[in-house]
Amino acid sequence: MVIFETDRLVIRRYTLDDEENFFNLNGDPEVMKYIREPKSRQECSIFLKRNLAYYEQQPLLGRWAMIEKASNEFCGSFAVIPVETADANRHSEIQLGYALLKDHWGKGYATESTVGGMQYAFDILKLPVIVAITDTANIASQKVLLRSGFEQQPDIMEANRPLCYFKSKNPNVIETERLHLFPLTISQLELYLNGRDGLEQLLGLTPFGRTVAPQVRDRVTNITLPKMREARDDDYLFHTFWLVVDKTNKTIVAELGFKGPPMDGGRVEIGYGTMPPMQGKGYMTEAVNGILQWAAARKDVSVVLVETNADNKASIRVVEKNGFEMMTKQADNLYWKKLV
Repeated sequence: MVIFETDRLVIRRYTLDDEENFFNLNGDPEVMKYIREPKSRQECSIFLKRNLAYYEQQPLLGRWAMIEKASNEFCGSFAVIPVETADANRHSEIQLGYALLKDHWGKGYATESTVGGMQYAFDILKLPVIVAITDTANIASQKVLLRSGFEQQPDIMEANRPLCYFKSKNPNVIETERLHLFPLTISQLELYLNGRDGLEQLLGLTPFGRTVAPQVRDRVTNITLPKMREARDDDYLFHTFWLVVDKTNKTIVAELGFKGPPMDGGRVEIGYGTMPPMQGKGYMTEAVNGILQWAAARKDVSVVLVETNADNKASIRVVEKNGFEMMTKQADNLYWKKLV
């Protein structure tokens, strides 16, 4: 199973057929110098089977084989896994790491796989932050992480040993006190439309029998998805759905999004809706505040607009609590704006 690809590499799950590859990598003292003690052939066999079993527990995480596209050769390993730490404050952290066979050193694969792994962690896993940890003497890996966009933090201590600690923040994931907000990619939005909890299973969210109204499915299929496919760079963020997830129970509680990319000097309009069972809990007020902070951090957005029905008291409270100013009223609709 392929996890992700870069220009020159395929990152895929290991299989039992990789036993020799796994040993050549994990049994090489020079390759393992800054990672862990090299393992014997028997230890590598046990370690490989443990990693294969982990795929069943965490389908989107794990240690994976790195394959060179041009030659179809195994060239190393890449991992996106939970941090193993005695620090209880860091138990939720996810780290990435890599190891390359010596024949493939100096080809730029470390940086290429790290950049691809960050994109996977941010776009597919929707992680707000990913970390990386190196031995203080591993200068080469530290340079790779800095080139890839990580920021070095103060050193940490593990087992009385100082380690270099790096972080990279996802610019398109929003964290509030209770909520996790993130945009869906094209394939994720297609899964979302299909219902049957397919997206929830992919992202590790709590299924609750969510359905999509036929008119919403038609609009997204015929308008939203084509616009996303045509969008340049990250303009798809202004067309797709942003999901609002309760961090405690990992349940989708609301949706929001933009009605197109910035226009007229940075004006964007947002729309939103809370799942009926989740209404009245303040989720949307908190979510709109989060999306406003995201918009304010972008250079191409200066004004956020909202349209509400004059009879929709709940929606009006949301915009008022977030500091929107009413501009005008037309028929039964109220039009609001907020400078960001």
